[in-house]
Amino acid sequence: MACPTCPCPTATCFLFRPARLLPRAVLQATISDFLQSCNYTSPKTSNNNHLRRWLTEQVSSWSVAVSPKFLSKTIDAGCTYVETVFAHVPLENLRYIALYTACMFYADDLGEEDPSAVANFTQRFVCGEHQPNAVFECLAGLLRRTLDALAANRVESMMRTVPVKPFATRFPWYLRLRAGIGAPFTHFMFANNWRRTPESYIQILPEMDHWTLGANLSFYKEELAGETQNYVHIRSAADQTSPEVVLRRLIEEVADTARRVDMIVADDAELSNIWIPYQKAKFHLKTPRYRLAELGFAP
Repeated sequence: MACPTCPCPTATCFLFRPARLLPRAVLQATISDFLQSCNYTSPKTSNNNHLRRWLTEQVSSWSVAVSPKFLSKTIDAGCTYVETVFAHVPLENLRYIALYTACMFYADDLGEEDPSAVANFTQRFVCGEHQPNAVFECLAGLLRRTLDALAANRVESMMRTVPVKPFATRFPWYLRLRAGIGAPFTHFMFANNWRRTPESYIQILPEMDHWTLGANLSFYKEELAGETQNYVHIRSAADQTSPEVVLRRLIEEVADTARRVDMIVADDAELSNIWIPYQKAKFHLKTPRYRLAELGFAP
């Protein structure tokens, strides 16, 4: 039986195929295997209270119609990420990254509730127009790179009405690379004054991009919310296989990336000292945003 709006068979059409959410036990085992494959140990970082107070002041000035609980979770998630991953960068950079992170978490979690703000962000930004949403107005002043992420975020939200074609196997990563907010954070690792020129580390940036986006442990949170417009489910449709198989393959791919980065930085002690903490800093385990404590994982 064909879909009513496209010629593909129902069994392989992402739009009309019923969501197949993964069992809790499968997610527990998969995440556990992933953490073991990258030799995870807790970085045991402490809170940066100065940074948390500063970010709280910035976020409080947004005056957006969201719950105090959501804002508190956004502040905690933004600061936890910065505290875990970017302890080596100057305070000015820490503030910038933390505020950028909070803005992008807001866009990722609540963007669909204000689709016009997301859809018109790029046009308003290019034209120098005011962003009606206070969070996006803040974001517009932070990073021009944001254009890629928000434009793709809009495409990602449209995927709920667009069938994923079987054999479009490069599309899921194409969308992930652009819609995922992780790529800029790879570059945040290297402040302008860290080294005079980037040629000594530029070759690991694509690998670190892949690690950052592939090692994102937000899948459990998305499964609980019934979200299927994410990388695992979209790739499942394109590859014509189950989400569990995709998740297992992704673990293998990301683990292989980590091994290759280890080899690339092996002869550069300074670079290795940045990569190793970054690899082990699974901040997803520390912040309630990702709800991994429900699966028994402790930071």
